[in-house]
Amino acid sequence: MRRFTNFFTLTLAIIMTLSIQAHAQKEEKQQQEEKTYKLNIRAVDEVTALNNKTIIKLWGIESSGISDPTLKLKARVNLDNIIGNETVSCTLKNRTAEMAVAQCVNKDDIDLGLHMLQNGFAIVNRSEIYGTVFEQPYIQAEQMAQNKETGIWNKEKTQEGSSSRLMLTVSFILLIFIVIAFIALSIFIMRGFQKVIEAQNLHMDMAAKERALKEQERKIFASMMDSEIKANKSKIEAYIMVYEELLNALKDTEKSPKYKSTGDIVQKQPALSRAVFDRNTDKLDFLGNQLSSEIIHFYARIKTNAEYENLEPSMELSDAIKLVEKAVNNAHRLDQISDRLIDNFEEAGLASSV
Repeated sequence: MRRFTNFFTLTLAIIMTLSIQAHAQKEEKQQQEEKTYKLNIRAVDEVTALNNKTIIKLWGIESSGISDPTLKLKARVNLDNIIGNETVSCTLKNRTAEMAVAQCVNKDDIDLGLHMLQNGFAIVNRSEIYGTVFEQPYIQAEQMAQNKETGIWNKEKTQEGSSSRLMLTVSFILLIFIVIAFIALSIFIMRGFQKVIEAQNLHMDMAAKERALKEQERKIFASMMDSEIKANKSKIEAYIMVYEELLNALKDTEKSPKYKSTGDIVQKQPALSRAVFDRNTDKLDFLGNQLSSEIIHFYARIKTNAEYENLEPSMELSDAIKLVEKAVNNAHRLDQISDRLIDNFEEAGLASSV
């Protein structure tokens, strides 16, 4: 009986050791895959780029299989233009023997994959974005491109030609009908010219009212959007103030960090609102292509549910400082983007009174 107990205890210890090692290897692999690099890249096609000899496939999108060489060239030029001659920041998501899969943003923080979706040159890779914070922004960008019929979604209508004899017959019959219609129309115009003028005036009044209603709707939506961004900026500034104070306390060598005795919790990003944006994605066109694109890129960074990280008493001080510094730096980046958006609303005369 004692031998059986010893054997069972040894087996359980081996299983727990292997499980801990596997979990540690998984976390180490994930950390390596999520590294961010500064790269000089050039577009190969609508979804891939080249850095030296490394092929980089843009995360979250895939090719639709463009067969039109003109459209394929236009897509590649569009990607090259948004990259420019500057370095881009790429976060490695996955790597295979053939290529690296990464999410890249240019010097203006424009997500390259999201940009290609917005311009209708690619489609969403749902298996990659599923369950991530970028799922809804990417799908919405694809839907907007479909609604605008841009890029691959442009439906060109072709007309079939007919024989010259049939065209001649149809033209002759059409000419007769035109002459008859012209005579009839002339009679009606002479008898009811005043009614035509009244109908035209009524139509112009209705069109003017419709334009006024659309302009009013545009201003209301812009004001709501601007107010939400300003409210989010206040939350970002409050978050920065709290975590910069925590960072200074961690760097104070004369005092023992609080988390060493009781532990602590770090909120990895500010808890921001996106209710107005999510309910009105169909109205973003009111704000113009440039401003709506910048708004989408801003909200793509906002997570619906905040993430938290525990500062255990056993955690090294250097690791705790790195964790808080990363959170503060990301919040400063969000603050800069919100400043730029608020300035753009001011310049466009769409700022709210808040």
